[in-house]
Amino acid sequence: MGMTIWIRGARLKTLPLSIAPVLIGASLAWRDAGEHRVAVAVLCGFVALLLQVAANFANDYSDGIRGTDAGRSVPVKDADDSAAAGKTTPSRGPARLVASGVNPRKVLAAAGISALAACLCGLAVIALTGYWWFILVGIACLAAGWFYVGGKHPYGYHYLGEVFVFIFFGLVATCGTMFALSGTITPDGLLGGSVAGLVAVAVLCVNNLRDIESDCNHGKHTWMTAMGLRNGTIFTIAILIISALLALHHLLQSSIYAANGIPLIALITILCVAQIAASYAIARKTYRRALPLCSLDSLTVAAIFVLSTMLA
Repeated sequence: MGMTIWIRGARLKTLPLSIAPVLIGASLAWRDAGEHRVAVAVLCGFVALLLQVAANFANDYSDGIRGTDAGRSVPVKDADDSAAAGKTTPSRGPARLVASGVNPRKVLAAAGISALAACLCGLAVIALTGYWWFILVGIACLAAGWFYVGGKHPYGYHYLGEVFVFIFFGLVATCGTMFALSGTITPDGLLGGSVAGLVAVAVLCVNNLRDIESDCNHGKHTWMTAMGLRNGTIFTIAILIISALLALHHLLQSSIYAANGIPLIALITILCVAQIAASYAIARKTYRRALPLCSLDSLTVAAIFVLSTMLA
């Protein structure tokens, strides 16, 4: 599989979603972390990143062979050229590998290699921390990634995709990192996991808003197909706002200003700009722009936690 195809399949624009919860969890646990804290934190980051890449390839494979990605296979460059020529394009989304002609076995192999690499990093975390029960967490993560749209009864086709994204991209990634470093999970960890999870759900909702018509035609039931375009748009913007308010709540509870004199207005401004940019793109239905903006928003809220906990 060539590098260009690998980059398309990995969906680099969404990868901040896997880094943000690790940053949040690591920052909250940093002061109580053990001697291997740098190595454990980095390895947790690789586990999250590689699991997301594996899930992206697995989703591309499963949706591709099921036919759900039919009509979504026009690459962005070709879509722009077609639009310039006055032709109709079947999708506003990125090209899907299987649907655009890539051998499904290669896509499945890429998913397997990424998952294997994630497992190796996970085993290194276990070796450093001694928490052997993390193996069960890893198995749960792998199962969640595969059965999202894989298998005979994928939960992503039955209104559960958003729920599992919140759990695994939010609570599990954040609290798992925190526990690996400090051996404990605090209320702030649950709050940070919820913030990261809400942003991840928003990204999934943007993706599903873009594909709402195709999903309806192929029997893929998501929260967006249930709510419809208008209500789904309002809901997506609302959960982005809620995530920002929760991050702001954490910021206001910290002692960062008294200890470092960092202006409140600067952090709030950064957060607001990121939220407004993402919300505006969603409202305008410019999903190709909204998707990376929402993904980057996860790093913005993560930065709030990092600054408010590590500089206090």
